[in-house]
Amino acid sequence: MKKEYFVQYSDQSIINSFNFPKDNFVSITVGISEITHDLIPSLVQKMFCLPVFFVLESMILGYEKETLIENKVPFYEFSSDGAIVKVDSVEKLDLVSRLAEVLVNNGLGVFVFYGEGLAEQDLIPSRQWNKPIEFKNVDIHKVDTFVDVEEVGFTIFSKSNLFNTPGKVQNYIPGCYSLDINSSDI
Repeated sequence: MKKEYFVQYSDQSIINSFNFPKDNFVSITVGISEITHDLIPSLVQKMFCLPVFFVLESMILGYEKETLIENKVPFYEFSSDGAIVKVDSVEKLDLVSRLAEVLVNNGLGVFVFYGEGLAEQDLIPSRQWNKPIEFKNVDIHKVDTFVDVEEVGFTIFSKSNLFNTPGKVQNYIPGCYSLDINSSDI
């Protein structure tokens, strides 16, 4: 049986959880009960051209950094356990997606950025419990789309007309998932 998902315009609280110009981006939320290793690379390959940037806010499980080093994947370390990885090949995408899957299934956040002229050091997130997430150094005009991947699904923030409605987003979800039409804004 296929896993179900829903797709809808994001709630205002989700939109407000990020500090960026809200009138430039459409926000679509996809709820999925289980993030599997095939979901993240499939989404990235269908939605974007490489390179993309993965922001791993926390690699607290211990083996993530070692895995990147062992596989000779360069990364930008921005805190004692955070890393930003420029993914410019399918091999890197597969490896980093597997790490991202484990992190999000353990309740940690991962961001995927796509745009022209982005650099690792500009994508450092600032998270405080009483303030929205902020990417202080990023030129938001260079960001076409970013995806906030979490344990219960993901939220797409995009300027692109390719995924600016829930109906369009469903075209990028792998076939192993089934749309819950009653819970979706379709």
